[in-house]
Amino acid sequence: MFGLGSSDPYVVINAVFTLLFAACFGYQLVYILISAFRRAPGFAPAEPGRYAVLVCARNEEVVIARLVGSVREQNYPVELVDLYVLADNCTDDTAKVARAAGAQVFERHNSSHVGKGYALDYLIGQISNGGQSWAYDGYIILDADNILDQNFISEMNNALQSGQSIVTSYRDSKNFADNWLSAGYSLWWLRESRYFNGARSRLGLSAQVWGTGFAIRGDLLEELGGWHFYTLAEDVEFSFAMIVSGRRIGYNPNAIIYDEQPTRLKQAWDQRVRWIKGYFQAYRLYDLKMLRCLLKTGNFACYDLLLNTLIGPLVTLAAFISFAASAITQALLGLPAWEPLFYFCQYVVGCYLMFFIVGCITAFSEHGRIYASRSKIICYAFSFPLFFFIMMPMILYIPFDKRGWPHIEHTHAIGVDDVKEAVRSGRPPGTDATPDDKRSD
Repeated sequence: MFGLGSSDPYVVINAVFTLLFAACFGYQLVYILISAFRRAPGFAPAEPGRYAVLVCARNEEVVIARLVGSVREQNYPVELVDLYVLADNCTDDTAKVARAAGAQVFERHNSSHVGKGYALDYLIGQISNGGQSWAYDGYIILDADNILDQNFISEMNNALQSGQSIVTSYRDSKNFADNWLSAGYSLWWLRESRYFNGARSRLGLSAQVWGTGFAIRGDLLEELGGWHFYTLAEDVEFSFAMIVSGRRIGYNPNAIIYDEQPTRLKQAWDQRVRWIKGYFQAYRLYDLKMLRCLLKTGNFACYDLLLNTLIGPLVTLAAFISFAASAITQALLGLPAWEPLFYFCQYVVGCYLMFFIVGCITAFSEHGRIYASRSKIICYAFSFPLFFFIMMPMILYIPFDKRGWPHIEHTHAIGVDDVKEAVRSGRPPGTDATPDDKRSD
């Protein structure tokens, strides 16, 4: 970041970390500038194709009916959409509720191969009759807590029919205003959609899929032979695999999904520990392949996705630990510790300001899609950097975590109309309006 003009080793260490930070985060400023004033372009209307909507659900009886309803209420020919739900290792009435809502339901009970990757591969295998029949133009992957904008499938069809093989969507939130955690998640996904995938799209680079809200052409899925991505971050693994194979992931800002964000720290901890473990698994599989792809083809997407998923947070953690450990060691030896302490504080404050500014930019540009009072939006912009900082202890905890795929409970059984009314009124769905809750636009 910046030094004190001294010639001691801390200046050298600081210079190294400054260069690393510039490499990890500097290009993201270009992304923000590209996307700040104009959204990524959409796609022209196309002839409708036939789609399978795939949902893997584990104990989701509370929310699954709302998702099924939002699929059935699409502005798209209903006869061209088949909705399949896999009740995966469920101990509740997910299968019963999904059937009653109108979905075609499969059930799976497998305690050895647990996780979304295995579940999705099983579901695709059931639909394609073990690979004997691939009947769809495209496959749309969703999570049980999602609800869809009425034009979602139409917009996905427009993108796939335009020549895209894979396309991801704009990811919004059902529960931004619940607390600082849900707001942090929400701002993170809005930022990823507008300022990362949006910029990548405008620059002709590959976007990245994030677990839900994306579609794959049927011929590509047939070529892949199903879904064979089984890490704890199967979405990142899939993105890496597509990029090293020379495929580009598209992005459609007009295809909008809403999903539920965690509101309790334990939920957030369990989910993000699983993500980070999955990132390490995906890196072990693809780090050298991504590096070779970068050096051989100059594909900037390799550099971008490697840094954005894990290397940036690792560099930040290394800076924090280096200067904190130096300050503690100096103090224990009875030596002045002010210089490493200064650098430690500099990096903490610098990272806080960087993510605060990004949070403010995101909240300002996307405020029309956020239900919260102006005061709450401002407040949550201040707390947004904490969403990044809590990754640091999570990374350190990874070697001690032996769990597989933890279940995250979803409880917001609301529809897309509820969310849009909440955005319009500035209050959470299902509450009565009060003057203090209304947002002033």
